[in-house]
Amino acid sequence: MKLNTTWVETTNGDSLLRKAATRQWFWLSVFGLSLFSILSFIGVRLLADADTLWHIAAGNWIIANQAVPTTDPFSFSFRGAKWVPHEWLAEVILATSYGWLGWAGPVLVTALATSVALTVLLRFLLRYIEPLHAFTGTVLAFLTLVQHLLARPHTLAWPLMVIWVYYLVMAREQGKRPSLWLLVAMLAWANLHASFLLGIVLAGALAVEAVLTEGNPRQTAKAWVPFLALTVLAGLMTPNGVDGLLFPFHISEMTFTLSIISEWKPPEIRLLQPIVLWLGIVLSGALYFGFRLPPTRIAMFFGLVYLALTSVRYAELPGLLAPLLLMPSVGPQLRAAIRPEVKARLSPRCLQVITVLSTVFFLSSVVFLARGINRGQDPSLPRDAVRAAIAAGGSGPVFNSYNFGGYLIFSGIAPVIDGRADLYGDKFVRRYMEAYSGNARVLKTLIQEYKIRWAVLEPSSPALEVIHDLPGWRKVHEDAVAVAYVREQ
Repeated sequence: MKLNTTWVETTNGDSLLRKAATRQWFWLSVFGLSLFSILSFIGVRLLADADTLWHIAAGNWIIANQAVPTTDPFSFSFRGAKWVPHEWLAEVILATSYGWLGWAGPVLVTALATSVALTVLLRFLLRYIEPLHAFTGTVLAFLTLVQHLLARPHTLAWPLMVIWVYYLVMAREQGKRPSLWLLVAMLAWANLHASFLLGIVLAGALAVEAVLTEGNPRQTAKAWVPFLALTVLAGLMTPNGVDGLLFPFHISEMTFTLSIISEWKPPEIRLLQPIVLWLGIVLSGALYFGFRLPPTRIAMFFGLVYLALTSVRYAELPGLLAPLLLMPSVGPQLRAAIRPEVKARLSPRCLQVITVLSTVFFLSSVVFLARGINRGQDPSLPRDAVRAAIAAGGSGPVFNSYNFGGYLIFSGIAPVIDGRADLYGDKFVRRYMEAYSGNARVLKTLIQEYKIRWAVLEPSSPALEVIHDLPGWRKVHEDAVAVAYVREQ
C-alpha cells in the first residue's frame, strides 16, 4: 500500500502553521498584559497633567446635559464664547471611568489604550521580521510615547491610529482598496481627538502611491477615491463638523501660545530626549544596512519626523507609524542582512512559568487599581490653597496659574484661564502671561476688568510680588504647591 505523502506533508505544514500562530498569540498576550500591568503600577505618573482634570469635568458636563457644548461653560473670562470640544468622546470615557473607579479609572483606560496600540504594532512587525527585532522595534516605539503618556484624549486615540495605518498599509501590500469597515475606526477617531486629520492625510498619501505604482492607475483611482471621500465624510461626522476638521489649523496659527507651552515646543536635542534617541537608532540602522525604500514612503517618514521635531507632543507619531509604513520594505532587507538568531526552544515547563508569572502580574495590577489611587501632594492639585482661600472669604473671579485651571474647573470654580488655550486665543494668552510674569500694569488692568477677588498661584509666579504690594490683598496660604491671596472687601 502506498503512503499518501502529499497529505502527510500538507497536514504537517498546517500543524506547524497552527503552532506558530499559537506561539505568536501567546507572546502577544504576554506582552500586552505585562505592559498593561506596568502602566497600572505607575498610574500616578499617568495623572501628572492638569488637563486631565478639566477633561473629566467636560465629560461630566456632557453626560449631565446629554449634549456637547458649543460655547464655554467653565471659565468666567470667556464664558459663552465659542468652543470646539474636539475630544468630547474621550472626555466622556475619562469621566465615566472616573465615576466608576475614581482615579484608577482614567489610569485603567490609558493603560489599556497604550497596551492595545503597542500590541497591534508588535503583531504587525512580527509579519515581517524576527521576534527579537520586532520586540526591539516595539520597545523603541514605547520610548517615543513616554513623555506624552498621560491620561488624556490623545492616548485613547493611539489604538485607532495604529489600526488605521496598519490596515491601510496591508491594503497597499495586497493591492486592494481598504475595507469599508475601516471607516468605523475613522469615525471613532474623529470624535476622540483632532489627530484624525493625520489619518486622512496618510490615507491620501497611500492612495497617491497606489495610483503611481500599480499597473492600472485609472482602476486604482476608482477604488481609492470613493474610500477617501467616505474617510473625509467620517471625519466630519462629529458634533463639531467642519470646525473639528479645521481645528489643527486654528492651533497652528497660535504662534505665541505654541512658543510658551512646553508640550508644543520642539524637543531639546541637547537633552537626548527619547525621540532623539529613536531617530539616532533608526537612522544608524538605515545607514549601516543600506535600506532602500520607495520614495513615497521616504516622504511620509520625513513628514512624521518633521512633526516630531516641531513639537514634543508629536514625538509618538514616528514611533507608532513609521514602522507600519516602512517595514514592508525594510523587513525583507533586514532578514537578508542578518542571519536569523539562534532560537532558544523553551520547554513546556518554562512556558508554564511565564504564563503563571504574567497572569499573576496582571491580576496584581487589577487588584492594585481596584484598591484605588491616592494622588497625594500632586503639584497640579492646589487643594489646601483653594480651601484656605475660600475659608478666608475668597469667592467670585480668581486669578490663577495656567496649570491650576484644570483643578479649579474640576472643583466647580470658574478660572481666568486653563489648559484650553484654543478657546482663549493668542491675544488673551499673551496678555495673561504678561500679568503672570509680573507686569504690574497688565495685572492691575485684569484685576479691575474682571473684578478679580482672589488669587491662587504657583510659588514661582512673579505676579505674587505685585499682588503682595496691592492694597487690600492678604496672603492666606502658602506651601510648596501654591500660594493664595484674598482681596479684602
